[in-house]
Amino acid sequence: MMTEILSHNARLSELAQFVGRDWKTAASYYDAAERDMDRRWDALIWPFIADCRFTVCLDLAAGHGRNTRKLLEQRGCERVYAVDINQENVDFCLQRFENEPRVTSMRNDGYTIGDVGAGSVTLLYSFDAMVHFDSDVVRSYLAQIARLLDPHDGRAFLHHSNYSGNPGGNVRDNPHWRNFMSAALMAHYGAKEGLTVVRQTTLDWARDRSSIDCLTLFRKS
Repeated sequence: MMTEILSHNARLSELAQFVGRDWKTAASYYDAAERDMDRRWDALIWPFIADCRFTVCLDLAAGHGRNTRKLLEQRGCERVYAVDINQENVDFCLQRFENEPRVTSMRNDGYTIGDVGAGSVTLLYSFDAMVHFDSDVVRSYLAQIARLLDPHDGRAFLHHSNYSGNPGGNVRDNPHWRNFMSAALMAHYGAKEGLTVVRQTTLDWARDRSSIDCLTLFRKS
C-alpha cells in the first residue's frame, strides 16, 4: 500500500512539474496579466465572489501576486497565503509584499498545500492557473480544499478548464493549453471530496475558445 501511495504521489508531482515549469520565467506574461487584472476583477471575478468572506484567503498558483494584491484590497482581509510551485515566483512575492505583514508566501509541491491549518481558510482562490492543471492534480487539490475550508462559510473559487477534447493527450496540443476537464467533471470530483457547487458558469472569452473555461464556487457539503 505504501509503495502504491508513493508511486501515485510521484506521478502527481511529475504532472504538476510538467505544467509548472512553464511559469518559472514568465515575466512578460505576468506583467501583461497585471495590467489587465483590475478589468478582469471588476467585470468577471468580483460579481462571482462578492458574497464571499475574505478574512483568510489562499491564492493558489499565485505567480507574481496580481491576484494576491486584489485579495488584500478586500474589506476584512486579515491574511493571504500566496502559494506557488515555483521558488522563483515565491521569491518574487516575498520581495513584492515584504512590507505587507498579512501575506505569507510559500512554496508547495504542486498537488498539495502545506502548513495551513485545517478549517482556517475562508476563501481559497485560484484564477488563471488551474485551467492548465491535469485532472488528477485538480482532484488532489479538491481534497486539500475540503480540508482547509472553514466549515461554516468557507468558499473555494476556481477558474478551471472546460475543455474535454484530446483525453489523455498532451496539454500543449490543446487550445490555449487548456487541460482535460469540464464543468460537470469538476462538480463530480468536488462532490466526491465533500464539496458542493454554490454556482458555476462557463466562459466564452472569444469565439475561437468556445467556452473552454469555467468558474466554479464550492462550499463544504
